[in-house]
Amino acid sequence: MLDILNYFPKCISDQIKSQNLHNLEEIRVRAEKPIILKYQDYDVVLEQNIAQDKILEIFQFMCDNSIYSYQNQICNGFITIKRWA
Repeated sequence: MLDILNYFPKCISDQIKSQNLHNLEEIRVRAEKPIILKYQDYDVVLEQNIAQDKILEIFQFMCDNSIYSYQNQICNGFITIKRWA
């Protein structure tokens, strides 16, 4: 799970790392809304809202700055990301 945090700016990944990551199922990031950490039985809402430019930064980084090459995956509702070494 910690691999995914490499795609987030440090200020955001530090907020997420400060939480219990055991059994974390989803990190929900939406523009001008707080980050929501979804677990099987509960959610944790982080305090800081995320600016739209940060969302785009994360998205471009996940797509290796080539959103077009991920178009089919995006249309299917996911992005396959590489694992960090």
